[in-house]
Amino acid sequence: MARKNLNGIRDWWDRVQPSFWRRMTSGYRAALVILLLVVVWIGSGIFRGGSATGEQDAAAKPNEVPRVQVKTLAAADRDATLTIRGRTQSLHWVDTRAQVDGVVRAIHFEKGDKVKAGDVLCELMVNDRGAKLDQAKALVAERAKEHNAAESLLKQGATSETSAKQAMSALEAARAAERTQQIELANTRIRAPFSGFVDDRYVNVGDYMRVGDKCELVIAPQPFLAVGTVSEHDVGQIQVGQTASANLVTGEKVDGKVYFVASKADQSTRTFRIEVELPNPEGRLRDGVSADIHIPVKALKAMQISPGILVLNDSGVVGVRTVESGVVHFKPVNIISDGPEGMWVSGLPEGTTVITVGQEFVAEGSRVKTVRAGARA
Repeated sequence: MARKNLNGIRDWWDRVQPSFWRRMTSGYRAALVILLLVVVWIGSGIFRGGSATGEQDAAAKPNEVPRVQVKTLAAADRDATLTIRGRTQSLHWVDTRAQVDGVVRAIHFEKGDKVKAGDVLCELMVNDRGAKLDQAKALVAERAKEHNAAESLLKQGATSETSAKQAMSALEAARAAERTQQIELANTRIRAPFSGFVDDRYVNVGDYMRVGDKCELVIAPQPFLAVGTVSEHDVGQIQVGQTASANLVTGEKVDGKVYFVASKADQSTRTFRIEVELPNPEGRLRDGVSADIHIPVKALKAMQISPGILVLNDSGVVGVRTVESGVVHFKPVNIISDGPEGMWVSGLPEGTTVITVGQEFVAEGSRVKTVRAGARA
């Protein structure tokens, strides 16, 4: 019975098979079956892969906004010294310039030389200026004789008072012309306006200088300044005349006093410029050296942070990155003190939320998701 059923199935299979299939050998049939299975498997993998990619894209969208760890700071009263990052700057410096045209005849001082007020730095050729001065002097002598003669005739009643006044006017005009020529000749020598040292030279012997061209840069050795900026929260703590000091990166520590406190804030950073006057009797201080300016202040509101969260903005101002309504902002700070327990800074409003992890990877104006310090991201 089983054999009969098996034979019936074979007969049915032979009838339903396509003619091309019946003509194929068993080897070709096996190869075709394998090919069909491979095609089905690859096709199913593509559909699954496309679905997985879509799921990944859908899952990635919420993660496009970066996560940062934040902490809300609380202020406390602290008696300390306000520390401001700054640099040195000469109070008096000038680019000496030509006041007349001419060819450089001599240069009497080189870069680094000390000069005294009135020393000739650059000397221009006199050309015909000496002859013009001699001519002006001769004219003064002639007009003086004419004036004296007119005065004598006026006393004798032989001339009018008007003629005598005209002679006097001619004499004054001649004297003015003489003074003009004297000034013209004196201006061929470009002099140092004050004592100091030559920091740069702009011309060589033989160069032609026009009015306004620079000869040499002269810097006065003292007093010097240490300049920096403070936040709007700290500027009220600083007064002109207040004692201060500056620690330079070159190793010098110089005591001074507050020389200037700006009344108008910088529009981009909302900070105020301060200047500390530093004595420099031996001329050791140099312009542009980085310095930490220390100003003793009374109790002020300060916040404790980790030094690792400090960043610099594009202008080189030290500050922290904060988050307000999911948006990153840069806030400048003033360093009050730094120790093993952490760093104390001022300049931040009470309750400021600062980024403690991830501040290096976000920019001002970026949107972020926040995670509180100690919470799981």
